[in-house]
Amino acid sequence: MWVHLVIFIVAAGSAFAWKAGWLKLDGLADRESVRWFLIVAVCGNLVGMLLTLTSGSSEVYTNGYRLEKESTGAYTQEFQVAVNGEDTEKVEIQVPEKESEESPASEETVKEETPEESRKKELREAIEKYNEEKEDPDYYYLPEEWNGQKLEWQKPGDNTGTLIAALSFFAAFVLLLKKAREEQEALAKRSEQLLMDYPPLLLKFTLLIQAGMTARRAFQKMAADYMRTKPAKGRFAYEAIVTACHEMDSGVSELEAYRRFGEHCDLMKYKTFSTILIQNLQKGSQRMADLLEKEALEAWDERKRKARVLGEAAATKLLVPMVMMLVVVMAIIMIPAFLSFYGQ
Repeated sequence: MWVHLVIFIVAAGSAFAWKAGWLKLDGLADRESVRWFLIVAVCGNLVGMLLTLTSGSSEVYTNGYRLEKESTGAYTQEFQVAVNGEDTEKVEIQVPEKESEESPASEETVKEETPEESRKKELREAIEKYNEEKEDPDYYYLPEEWNGQKLEWQKPGDNTGTLIAALSFFAAFVLLLKKAREEQEALAKRSEQLLMDYPPLLLKFTLLIQAGMTARRAFQKMAADYMRTKPAKGRFAYEAIVTACHEMDSGVSELEAYRRFGEHCDLMKYKTFSTILIQNLQKGSQRMADLLEKEALEAWDERKRKARVLGEAAATKLLVPMVMMLVVVMAIIMIPAFLSFYGQ
């Protein structure tokens, strides 16, 4: 039962600390994943507690106990016994087969016994002697006394409830980590996509500026082209441009829209781009086209380096299947050769 209480305390304490802001889970989990963690942990713990309350408590027999013999053969039952109310210890009781008065003698190897093993052996011998006196063909009895000492037999309870509660808590924790990892992978893919889209986006914007368009008109042109040929999964950078155009159309100042565009992309490259646009509005820079062209060239170089790194990573991933194919080819060549050699 203490396991269930510990799980409840941990779950409730974690929820309270997270709500109060004492437990920081930024980058690890969001509100939805924490909610699912609590639901799985608490529900699994409730089911486990219910099983523990119904079948998990151990039964104590102060006046001895009898076990039914089975005709299918002898079997072993585990009990816990307390002598004169002292600490319990586990004892395995072997119940003989039904209608057999004596168990067949077995050869015992002489070995050193610890005091605990010797004590258990004496107890088993006393139980066998007690049942020989009973001479009951249907039941095997556990005595109430032994050498003048009171015996309390205890049948261990079912631990399924505790196991279910522990597994549920572990599953909830794994679910939390899995959700966090999926979010981190999604953020990594988003960042990679933004970096790969940055050079062509910047180059297109530079060409439109050099063609005589204003920054706002270039943004609107790029947003219109994107919406006309929008892919199924969408592109984060162009979605940010569309959002900036909607904000400007709804009354947000051009400067504020560019600032929000950089924050929405949340990458240093795009923040640099938005800074150039903001400086152009504030200072009226005549060199914006040159700055954008320089930034575009640097972005293309960065993309080439990124593509080279991705290619090397892909080559590394292909190494394992290539080795497996090599093993298969060698097996195809070597096995017939060995068979023909040993066949002769």
